[in-house]
Amino acid sequence: MGLVGLVEGNPSKRELGESSASLPKILPVTGEPIHHTIPLLATRIARHEDRLNDIVNVINGLPCGHITEDVNNLIIGQTAVKSKVEQMKTEFSDSMEFIAALCSANVAMGDVLTSFDHELEQISAQNFSLRRAIQESYARERTRDNHRDLDH
Repeated sequence: MGLVGLVEGNPSKRELGESSASLPKILPVTGEPIHHTIPLLATRIARHEDRLNDIVNVINGLPCGHITEDVNNLIIGQTAVKSKVEQMKTEFSDSMEFIAALCSANVAMGDVLTSFDHELEQISAQNFSLRRAIQESYARERTRDNHRDLDH
């Protein structure tokens, strides 16, 4: 029995899912009783059956295989991109750890250089004091030698 068969007779209350005691069902969209609306809809569908068949044929003729293949390729591509992003995150994290280690080493090197500068200043001051002491010692020796030469 096709769609046209529904139009030929009025549907029984049993076909509509109604019991004899219940009130007629109302379509919320149109506000009309179902037993008036269903035959009209069936008639409209039957009238446009050729168009609906044409639409079904067009849909069936769509290259769904290509679409499915394209979607699968997109999914594979997305998975590859996610993998690459995760790899880049890991590399970035490793790079940040390396940079942090370099910064720590730089601070430690700065402390060592500051310590060296302090030691060099002390050595320089001691060197200056030793030179001065040596010059004073030479000066005393010369003075002594000069006094000896004068005494002789």
